[in-house]
Amino acid sequence: MAKEFSRACSFDPSFEQLLPYALHWNTIVEEEDFRESPIDRAQFEKFFDQDGRIADEQCFRKSVFRGGVSPEVRKEAWKFLYGYYPFQSTKREREASDVEFHYRYEALKARWKSVLGSWSEEREQEEEMKQPSPNTTKQIHSPSQNGCLELTEHISTVVKLGEDLSLPNNLHDDLHRFKFFEIQAKIYANRQPIEENLKGLKKTLRIIDKDVPRTDRDLPFFSGKNNQNLEKLRDILVTFAVFHPDVTYAQGMNDILSRFLVVLNNEVEAYWCFTNYLEKITNEFLEHGMLKKLESVQKLLQEIDPFLSQHLAICDVGDLMFCHRWLLLSFKREFVFEECIELFEIISSQHLELTSDEAERLREVERAKDFLREGGRQRLAVADINTEFTFELFICVAILHHHREDIKKCNDSASVFQFINGLTHKLDLKQVLTQAEGLVREYCRKSVISNSFEMVE
Repeated sequence: MAKEFSRACSFDPSFEQLLPYALHWNTIVEEEDFRESPIDRAQFEKFFDQDGRIADEQCFRKSVFRGGVSPEVRKEAWKFLYGYYPFQSTKREREASDVEFHYRYEALKARWKSVLGSWSEEREQEEEMKQPSPNTTKQIHSPSQNGCLELTEHISTVVKLGEDLSLPNNLHDDLHRFKFFEIQAKIYANRQPIEENLKGLKKTLRIIDKDVPRTDRDLPFFSGKNNQNLEKLRDILVTFAVFHPDVTYAQGMNDILSRFLVVLNNEVEAYWCFTNYLEKITNEFLEHGMLKKLESVQKLLQEIDPFLSQHLAICDVGDLMFCHRWLLLSFKREFVFEECIELFEIISSQHLELTSDEAERLREVERAKDFLREGGRQRLAVADINTEFTFELFICVAILHHHREDIKKCNDSASVFQFINGLTHKLDLKQVLTQAEGLVREYCRKSVISNSFEMVE
């Protein structure tokens, strides 16, 4: 006889329910709606104290997680969420940071442009057929050519871009007060090695130049001929690739960057937010990193829905390789653009990770409930939790678990892939998020109450 689990209902200690393990998860997921309204202007302003600091970072992240951010404040909120501004920075400090980040990005971009030039793919191919002349080699490696453009030559550019900087007029009048930012930016850019990897960078440019024209052309922001936003996209990708030689560029980065550029509508801010984000998920653009993440999805699905996991294995898709695109692009292709923006910021809030304060609070609540049920006796020990189970993995499993009956009708890998691809733009974002959060909460409870599950013959 199949074994089943019995435990007290968390809402009524006197009520006992008897459910197969997988069905128990399904009951919990459908139980509550955790979503709230997006953060609007009035709510956003309440996060700041009199000095312009966001005093309660966790409260801000929780609000983003609960409902996302409304378009009217998204640009400002993202600069905190993706590390462009520290949460504890004052308004005055952020104004200075704007100038510093602008100088530094312009110095980096000027550096690679001075070394690499602005080749087209055709020009690259022509140059590779020629024998490099001694003079050309000397120019590339000459100390006088290794430096970035003198920042004093484009201070006027900084002033012209004042609207992008969003600085008050008094700072434009006193840019000389930030001369040390100019010096620091020049030193920083000059210290970055480029020449020794010149050949590899040329290959990287070819890949970027193929990907950029195909990026979100259905969006007005990137549509049309000679689109300047595509030029900005290219410059950011090349700048990142040149000065992050261990990562360089990988296909998919253009899709990630496009979100930042659309929301922030500012090349400098998009570069630094994109860089901060990429530095956290670099492993996922490396083969071993993504394979490890897919293995974690397999383990989570096996724990939550072992029957579905077994069926996918029988269909020869037990490796869940179809989740690769979901994870790499944070579900960008699965939802319409506005929804993928909302999901991206919710995932990035990191409010409900298994290592978060919220997850620990859930475990504490469950321990307290058991303490009361047992008349003051502490009975439950905390089971091991797998901290590799991030919220986005719960989203993957929530999607699969919700469509388990349809997936069970598939009998081979082709039919599974066909069904999964057919979900594009057909998923209900609110439902997916509600179910994913339900799974996280139940996982936290289970990590505490696992000893109270009883095997029944």
